[in-house]
Amino acid sequence: MSSILRQLVDYHVHSFHSTDGHSSIDDMCSQAVRLGLAEIGFCDHVDFTSNGLGLIDYERYSEELDKARSQYGGELTIRKGIEVDYNRTYHAQIDEWLDEKHFDFLLGSVHYVDDFIFDLGRKPGMSAETMIRKYYTRVRDAVESKLFNVIGHFDIIRGYIPTDQDPISLASDIIDSTFESMIANGVYLEINSWRRTDREPFPCKDLIQRYLKKEGKLFSLGSDAHSWQQLAIGIIQVRDLLLNLKPRNMRMLFEQVPNLP
Repeated sequence: MSSILRQLVDYHVHSFHSTDGHSSIDDMCSQAVRLGLAEIGFCDHVDFTSNGLGLIDYERYSEELDKARSQYGGELTIRKGIEVDYNRTYHAQIDEWLDEKHFDFLLGSVHYVDDFIFDLGRKPGMSAETMIRKYYTRVRDAVESKLFNVIGHFDIIRGYIPTDQDPISLASDIIDSTFESMIANGVYLEINSWRRTDREPFPCKDLIQRYLKKEGKLFSLGSDAHSWQQLAIGIIQVRDLLLNLKPRNMRMLFEQVPNLP
């Protein structure tokens, strides 16, 4: 068994430093200790689009994380990350913003396709196939940017298309090339429980198996909690799912310090 899976970790946690966060860093850490987590990873949002999730205040974010590390250091390992909504149009701005800033991990993800932003309840204005292929192309762009060492909620798009559509078969070529690029570049695949215990995580079991068949072996686990009440929900379930798939030579994030770009 991967040594870190003997402990509970949650490497996708948001605080008040995200515009959609509902708890302080201190509240998140306090709950992590109550739950018996060994490690927690904050990855508040960075988004350069005009209608996106905005930018963190890096200095204030760093100061509060340092304070939490001082307070909880004997009980909890606290990782400092960010979640960047990747759009190739803003690559130069993202790269410039990251310059001379320190993070323990950089999580790349996609929350919108063209003008369709997930979670706003609007109709996408394009066919399911078009949206799926555009989404996975943007995920592949994030991998190929070589800015990130983790890709978050890989197939979140499946929550925003009709249930009779298969988001894998409609973009299998892009998915496969994305996995191949992740493996070639040492990028970790996040299994995101999305605060759920009764449904499949992101990515789904079929995609995790597809990644394993390509000899992918790098994983991260996260609940995507935006409040202390949501912390670590589903983490045990996604950990057990992964273990039941019996991946060979699996390595979890922070078992070996990743080489950041």
